[in-house]
Amino acid sequence: MRPVVVLAFSNDQDNYLPMLKRESTNIFKILRDFDDKDFIKLYREESTSIKEVFDLFIHYLDRIVIFHYGGHADGTHLQLETTSGRAKLVYSEGLARLMGLQKELKLVFLNGCATKGQVELLFASGVKAVIATSVPIGDAMAVEFAEKFYEALAQKVTLRKAFEIAKACIATAYGLSREINLYRDLNWGGKEGEAEAGVPWGLYLNKNSQAVLEWKLPIKKRYYIEPSALPAKVEVNSELIKKLFKEVEKYHENNWAQRCYKKDRELDIREARGKIIDSFPMPVGEQLRQIFEGGSKIGVERLGQLVIAYNTIVEFLCFILLSQLWDVKYKNPGIAIPKNQLLELISFFTLNAGNYKTFNYVKLIETIAGIFKENQVKCFIEELNTSGKCIPDEDGEFYKAHLFMEEMKAELFENKVAAEEIGSFCVQAEEHLGTILAKLTFLVKYKLATIKSIEVIRRKQKKTKYRHRTVMLDKVTLGTLDEVSTFDSFTDNKSVILLKYAGDVKEYLGLSPFVIDENALSEVPGSKLFFYSYPDIRDGEGFYHYQLVGNDMERLIVSGEKFPEVKEQHEDFKNDVFK
Repeated sequence: MRPVVVLAFSNDQDNYLPMLKRESTNIFKILRDFDDKDFIKLYREESTSIKEVFDLFIHYLDRIVIFHYGGHADGTHLQLETTSGRAKLVYSEGLARLMGLQKELKLVFLNGCATKGQVELLFASGVKAVIATSVPIGDAMAVEFAEKFYEALAQKVTLRKAFEIAKACIATAYGLSREINLYRDLNWGGKEGEAEAGVPWGLYLNKNSQAVLEWKLPIKKRYYIEPSALPAKVEVNSELIKKLFKEVEKYHENNWAQRCYKKDRELDIREARGKIIDSFPMPVGEQLRQIFEGGSKIGVERLGQLVIAYNTIVEFLCFILLSQLWDVKYKNPGIAIPKNQLLELISFFTLNAGNYKTFNYVKLIETIAGIFKENQVKCFIEELNTSGKCIPDEDGEFYKAHLFMEEMKAELFENKVAAEEIGSFCVQAEEHLGTILAKLTFLVKYKLATIKSIEVIRRKQKKTKYRHRTVMLDKVTLGTLDEVSTFDSFTDNKSVILLKYAGDVKEYLGLSPFVIDENALSEVPGSKLFFYSYPDIRDGEGFYHYQLVGNDMERLIVSGEKFPEVKEQHEDFKNDVFK
C-alpha cells in the first residue's frame, strides 16, 4: 500500500496566522504529483483536532512516513482545534507516543515556534528524525522554509539535502538578523532581543537513525515482474475475452449468447469477441476492437494499445461525471465544493500539451463522486451510488490494476520501458485491463448516441412530438448510420448524449463539451467522435484541443471561429461550476 504523507494545520481565531493557508495550499500543490502517480497518499487537514490526529494514525497505521504540523506551538504543546473552531492546547507527550507507534515514520516536521523542546519526547518514543525550531519563528518565514523544503524533496533529493537547501534559501533571503512581526509561538510577546540570530530550524536525528538522512520520496515501480516469468508461448486475448464475456453475458437476455457456444459448450472466441465489442458504448468498444483485431504479436505497440484502452475507459467515466457535475451546479448553485476538491477540478482544467497524457482521471472521478455523495446527489451512473467511489479499497485486485495501468501510462509516455520488460508488461497489462473492465461491465447498460438535429412536430389537437436525427454509438463492428426517431420529449441538439435506456430519451445526460461529434457539428453523415484533451490561450483567446477516439494522432482544435458553440460551452461550464 502507498506510504502516507499527513499535512496537519491548525489556526487560532484570536491569534490568526494569515500565512497558514498559503502553507497548506502550496505544500499540497508541490506534493500532488506524487499522489497523482500513486507513489504516495497525500492527506491534508486544515482544521486539525486531536480526534482527527488519532483517527489518522490508527487508520494509516504503519503507513505514515511524514507528519507535518503548521500552527502555534511551543516546547511542550501543539495548538489544535475543537469542533467549534476554537483553539485547544494538547500535550506533546501523548502525541509523541502516538507517532512512535508508526513503524515507517521517517520525519516529524513541527513548523511552529520553539518546538525543539518536543524533540526528546519524540526520540524517546522512537521517532527517527524531527525538524523543529529553537526559537519563535515568523509566520511568513515559516511558510517559505516549508515550501523550499518540500520543493527540494519533490526534486527527488534526500531528506538531508532538502533540509540544507531550505536552510540556505532562508539564510539568503533573511540574512543573519531578522525582524519578525507575527509569531507562531503560544506565549511569545515579540520582545526586543529575545530572538536568536540565524536560521532557527534544525534537523534532529535519533541515535542509530543516520540512514534516514538518505531517505527520498518514493518513485519506484511497484508491480514489476522479472522478464523470466514470461511463458515461452503467450496466447493473447483469449483469457481476456473469456473473462469479459462471462461478465457481459449477465446484462443480456438468455438467448444473446446462443451462437457463441460450440456443441461441447466451449466458447467460440471469434463469435464472443464481436458480441463483447458491440455491447459496450463506442469509445470502449472501439478500443476493444483494436486490441482483439491487432494480432497476437507481443510488443510495445500492443502494450501501448492496452494502456490507451484503459485511459479511454477512465476518461469516458470522468467525462460522464463532469457533465453531471455541470448539471448539478447549474440547477443548484448553492452546492459547495470544498477547497481540496476544487483544486483537483482546477488541475484538470489547467492541463497542457506536456502533461495531459499522464493525467490521473481516476482521482478526478473519485473527487466528483465524493462531491455527489456529500451533497446526496445520485450519480447518473447508478452503479457508482453504492459507495460513491470508483475504486472501493486500496487492497484489492481492482485497485492494484489501476495502479499498474497508471504506472504503465507514465512509463510509456516517458519512454522508459526497457525492451526486456515489454513481454511481461504486455501480459500483466492485459490481465489488469480485464480486471478493470470486468468491474465496469455495467457500462453495457447505457447507450451512447449523437443527436444531429431535432425537428418539432406540432399539429392542432395533437401532442407535440420531437423528431431526432441520431447516430447510435454502439455495435462498433456494424459501423454508424444516421437514423430518425420520434419521441415525446427532446434532448440536447448537436450533442453526444448518454441514455439509460435504448429507445427512450427521458433520462439522458449530455456529454458536451467533453465528448463531441465533429460530424454533428459539421452536418456530415456518420459519426466522428472526439474526446477533450486540454486548453491553451493564444493572444488572449481560448482554444480547446480534442483527440479522435480510436486514433489519438488525429486532433481537432475548437476556437471562436471553429465550432464556437463548443467553446461557449467550456466557458459556461467554468462560470457555473467555479463561479
